[in-house]
Amino acid sequence: MRRHDLVYLCASAEFKTPCAEAGSIFWLAARDWIAHGRALVAARQPATASGVLLGLTLPLQHERKRLTIKVDRSSIVAVQPALPLARCLALLPVDSAVVLNELERRINGSKARIGVFGSLAWEALSGEAYRHAASDIDIICDVATPEQFRLALAALQQAAAELPCALDGEIRFPDGNAVAWREILANLARPNAAVLAKGNEEVRLLQLRVLIASLSPEHCHA
Repeated sequence: MRRHDLVYLCASAEFKTPCAEAGSIFWLAARDWIAHGRALVAARQPATASGVLLGLTLPLQHERKRLTIKVDRSSIVAVQPALPLARCLALLPVDSAVVLNELERRINGSKARIGVFGSLAWEALSGEAYRHAASDIDIICDVATPEQFRLALAALQQAAAELPCALDGEIRFPDGNAVAWREILANLARPNAAVLAKGNEEVRLLQLRVLIASLSPEHCHA
């Protein structure tokens, strides 16, 4: 299980959250969310944490309240990768959908993988309102080779230039560390620069060259 993975719980799963008191409107909304079989999102799992930490952002009617949800691992019934972009296109204006469809086609064509998280994903998963006029689109792109890395950066740049809204998100390296793609782009000419890397257990500063070095040669993936 990695950050941004979709995690499904049994309908009767017991949970704790430090973000809302038991019985409060937000706590009740989280309970109903789980009872209806909707996905939560895997968060960072600190080595010292007991149980599994998940994230849930409630819809606009609940002020898009963000909750950290802690459950026992036995409550998990399924784990899936971040939502494919294709699942979200019907929610967007046609011109934006065309751009994102081409972005997904280019990334998947290289055998890398791209998914969406954030408000667009929550809206697609729930059918409820999350986005507003200024909402951005958040992606997670998993790369394994230098060629996939280069293609992903180029494809993201092009899509960002064509979309009417901001395209944010991360590129994730084989070791599980993910860095904002815009931060990577800004430091490509400075490989010794430290970038903010978000791993499955911790956040730390790593040199960009170390992350790039974790990519496997193309011939290993032929």
